[in-house]
Amino acid sequence: MDYRYFYLVWSIAFLIIWLILFFRRKDLQKEMLFMSFLFGIGGVLSEKVFVLDWWQPETITGTSIGIEDFIIGFAIAGIAAVLYEELYRYKLQKKPKAVGTKNGNLFLIAFAALFFAFFYILKLSSFYAAISAYLVGILIMVFVRKDLIRDSIVSGVLLLILGIGMYYCLFLIYPEYIEKFWFLRHAWYSTLVLGVPLGEY
Repeated sequence: MDYRYFYLVWSIAFLIIWLILFFRRKDLQKEMLFMSFLFGIGGVLSEKVFVLDWWQPETITGTSIGIEDFIIGFAIAGIAAVLYEELYRYKLQKKPKAVGTKNGNLFLIAFAALFFAFFYILKLSSFYAAISAYLVGILIMVFVRKDLIRDSIVSGVLLLILGIGMYYCLFLIYPEYIEKFWFLRHAWYSTLVLGVPLGEY
């Protein structure tokens, strides 16, 4: 297989799952679209950092940032937003709109600001910058929505299973994609576990 299409194939695979969930859960389509577009844009912005020290896949345009970055951010965010509700046929208990919007904005602003600050100002690797920003974001979420802690843990485990399953399936088509596109440095998070960098888990 042509490795130039690896990233596109990976992105489209997630997009197919997104489409299935989107048409199955019409009650959650607005939430899916909001999160998807938000993290689609975030995927493009964050990739400008990740290609410097984490990985650098080929894109169909031959540029360091491609349409694949938007697609995969778009698809994974939408999937993450409804995976738990779909599996358990669950309906999310929502807070009043004003409160939810305020908390959502706080989470997103904090995550984006910290991610870029940790990388550009504190000079952390993109891996540590992302993990640190996520941890702060999670703490904010736990503080304002304690009722979502269990749901969030289950959603995270489900997305981990889905995501890692996708990595293994890709080995069937592109057996050397990790070696070709990841910067496998001598760091604990670059250690391969069943062929996949530990940091990906």
